[in-house]
Amino acid sequence: MGQGFVAQSLTIENSAGPQNHQAAALYNTADQSAFYNCIFLGYQDTLYAKENRQFYKDCKIYGTVDFIFGHAKAVFQDCHIYARPETLITITAQNRASDSEVNGFSFQGCHVEATPGLTPPQRANLRVFLGRPWDRYSTVIFMQSIFDDIVDPQGWTEWPGVPVDHLYYAEYDNSGLGADTSKRVNWKGYHVVKKWMEADWFTVAKFIDGNSWLPETGVPYRSGLRIVS
Repeated sequence: MGQGFVAQSLTIENSAGPQNHQAAALYNTADQSAFYNCIFLGYQDTLYAKENRQFYKDCKIYGTVDFIFGHAKAVFQDCHIYARPETLITITAQNRASDSEVNGFSFQGCHVEATPGLTPPQRANLRVFLGRPWDRYSTVIFMQSIFDDIVDPQGWTEWPGVPVDHLYYAEYDNSGLGADTSKRVNWKGYHVVKKWMEADWFTVAKFIDGNSWLPETGVPYRSGLRIVS
């Protein structure tokens, strides 16, 4: 995939199965790439957003461990994030490595939920974390999204050996049974964002400069935050 790559209405699957551990369905390094109405099927490490500016709109992403990971500056807008059964489920593993880098993952208007078709016992055993830091400056925000009750009250979890003082993990204006932040991690780098100006930095227009290149792709998008009257 090269710069400006666009995919629409595709299903991209790694069929290795959960027993084979790390198995990416998508490995994306393309700058100004956009995926619209696509389905990504995998278990551990489903979607490798490795680098550059990336945009995902109305996509469905299935996985278990670190299933959205990488070093990219990526926005996921109006996506369904489906947790599959596993002992410990971590949605993101973003690996911003230094303070001088400008990258991270922004989730806007997404829905974190259980994979459809699970039995009640399978669903009851899901313990989902929004992310863990692959590197010390890991940057992830969920904003104006819906969290089902499968999200663990702690919200986030550690990566062994990676300090949590310099990361930036944030939540802004989310809803649903899993969105209560009162029992979230007590880390210096974790933030419950109250001001829209802070969340606005992670929108399509500002975080990935989307207004300068997304119109050419034909992929619909919201440039800013959803306005609530």
